Order: sequence, then structure tokens, then C-alpha cells
Amino acid sequence: MCGVRVGGHSAVTGSLVGRVRRRVWRAAAVLVGRDVADAPPAVAPAPVETVDRSADQWFWDHYEWAPTEVLGFLREDGLDVEGLEVADVGCGDGIIDLGLVHHGKPARLVGFDVNPVRDDLLLERAVAAHVADALPSALEFAVSDTTKLPAPDDSFDVVVTWSAFEHIDDPATVLAEIRRVLRPDGVFFLQLWPFFHSQHGAHLEEWYPDGYVQFQQDADAIEADVLARAEDEGWARYKLGEYRTLNEITVDELGHAVEAAGFRITKLQLISQRAQLPPDVAGMDLSRLGVSGIMLLAR
Repeated sequence: MCGVRVGGHSAVTGSLVGRVRRRVWRAAAVLVGRDVADAPPAVAPAPVETVDRSADQWFWDHYEWAPTEVLGFLREDGLDVEGLEVADVGCGDGIIDLGLVHHGKPARLVGFDVNPVRDDLLLERAVAAHVADALPSALEFAVSDTTKLPAPDDSFDVVVTWSAFEHIDDPATVLAEIRRVLRPDGVFFLQLWPFFHSQHGAHLEEWYPDGYVQFQQDADAIEADVLARAEDEGWARYKLGEYRTLNEITVDELGHAVEAAGFRITKLQLISQRAQLPPDVAGMDLSRLGVSGIMLLAR
């Protein structure tokens, strides 16, 4: 479901989903005060040969750093995915899932997305990075509907989702579906970055590095400006489409939706950063402006 609009909006191609994850991932790393390359691992990485990681930093950002964040967040609470059945809702290109399987050793991990995952491209990247000669048997992918997961009730011990829920029109419906496929004693991990009202909530930081453009210009003016400066018009139009269709959910609204789906939130980490506030946001709730993302655990 990552990179799709729930409720009738169009989905993007797998390659664009990957590009979105890459940009969101790097920015999120900066916002929590870490350099992606230097982030201390929460879990031991899978042994790999010495390679030039700068050749595919995008792969390493997703293969190593993302899984260490997810698994570390779980392990802080004594939770381990080893030997369990795991689902990733909004798996994009599958690189994070490959890392989760290698680092976490679940018995089975299913990545769901409305766009088919290109196993051949995933394997090509894994081989080039010297982390695998074949995709692990525990890893599989499935094409989902925008609001339905092709899985029976009570199928998984753990469900994870990363940077997807700001793109979903009806988070409550999707959360209820996640609850349906999660076993009664299961655990749900959710990460969202960035919230719409935060500094880079417009998802247009490539053109507006100072942020908060969503409160400084109307959508038509932003579109004209981005297209005038875009090096890749197709990419720019995709990003503008994302901006126009973000659900604008707040951290409190997300929390209420998670609880309404039948979950109890047991742990959270708010993601924030120092930001210069333009005059245009005067009078707005500081929690909306300053909370840029969240990681949470629910049961």
C-alpha cells in the first residue's frame, strides 16, 4: 500500500515507490539526528563482503539501517521476529524485507504492495551488494488491494509498515485490515514520516529545503514553480501528485485510528527536529509543526 492512494486514487510504479522510500528514508535519518552511513546498528548485520557501498547507497540505507531500526524497536521490549511469521504492509521494492529476513530470521515474511515486487531486480541488487546469491525461501511478496490484504484472518505474529500511512486516504480501514490478519497476541510496528504539517510534510524537500512550503504558497503556484525548476518532469509530476493527495493526518489522529482498530499502543518515539518557522505558520499548533514523524508499537 506504500505509494498508493486508498479510495480510488491511482498507484505508482514500483520504481517510483522505491525512489520515494529512498528520499524519505534519508531525510528521516537526518531528522532523528543520525547520518545514515554512521547509524549505530541495533542488531548485528548479516556478514557481507567488503564492497563499495557508495555505489548503491539507496540499497544499503534500506537493507541495513531500516531493519536495525525496526528490529531494535521491537527488541527493546523483549520481542524478536526470529521464527515468527511477519507481514510488511507497503513493501515497495522489497529491499527492507530482504534486510529484515537476513537480520531478523523470521520463519516467513510476506511483503504486500499494490504493485508487484520485481524479484529479479531485488536479486540483482542483492547480488551486486554481495549479500545474497538467491532470495531467501522465507521471503515472499503478494499484490494487495488498496484496502484489503490477500491473507486469512490471524495469519501473522508481527505486522510492520514504514512511511505509508501519510499516503492512505482511509487509515482506519487499513488499520482494521491489519488487525484482521494479525494474531490475537500479535504485535504491530508503524513508522510514519513526515506528517503533513511538519517542515517537510509536503514531500517536496528537493525543491524547498527550508520546508513549510505547504503554508506559504497555494498548490497551483507550487506546481508551476516545481515544474519550472524540475530536471525530471515525470518525477516532479509524481511528487506533485503525492503532495496534492496527502491525507494530512496528525499524530493524535493517527493514534486514535490505531486504537479504534482494536490496538493498544504500548510504546512510541516521536521524531522531531530543529526548524525555522516562517511567519505563515503563526498561530498554528506547535505539535503539528514540530512533530515530523513517529515510530510506535501496538498490541
